[in-house]
Amino acid sequence: MSFTIDWWWPIQDEINFQFGFVKSRENVSSRLISRLYKPEGNLSKLLLNQEVTIVGAGIEDDEEIPSGVLIAADGAVSACLERQQIPDIIVTDLDGNLLDIVSANESGSNIVLHGHGDNLSKLFEFSTKINVISLTTTYPSDMSNCWGGFTDGDRALMMSLSLGASSVNLVGFNFSKVGKYTGNYSPKKLQKLDWARRIVEKCQEQTGKVKIY
Repeated sequence: MSFTIDWWWPIQDEINFQFGFVKSRENVSSRLISRLYKPEGNLSKLLLNQEVTIVGAGIEDDEEIPSGVLIAADGAVSACLERQQIPDIIVTDLDGNLLDIVSANESGSNIVLHGHGDNLSKLFEFSTKINVISLTTTYPSDMSNCWGGFTDGDRALMMSLSLGASSVNLVGFNFSKVGKYTGNYSPKKLQKLDWARRIVEKCQEQTGKVKIY
């Protein structure tokens, strides 16, 4: 069964309304990220027909990471490195542990970088510090992709399903509390986690390929 994201756009509109996101500012981010970064590599080749494991910021010390193509959602890269595992892919909007993200990138992790209206300064700052395999933005453009998703974790999930992963394991996806590997804390974080839960449930319902540990 193919994975389509037609259902995503009404959700994006709801998120914009709730959090006050302005499409014009998202368009600025899209233009900026496309000028600053030049993706290299084939992301779909890494994911097509593969079992994928996505690590979220809610992972606990006693949780093991299942096998599969390893994707770290932003700050969760630190949890992977603590376990002596280099993620195959990092999905980030640059609000996690940036030193660990840069280090993992230097060690071979492929970065999928998301640009949005609130991380413009970070896009500038890290344009000479990281290499990327793909760019994503809130709305697709000639130079950036959009597979849907709101937080780094559910964005990684929608990306994996859109690019043909055979199955996706989710570990460290706790929707009721802010994980210790979460980046810059926001009082709205729990509201964002509730959206992440809804998105993950929708992906489960549509594909039957998603397993939460």
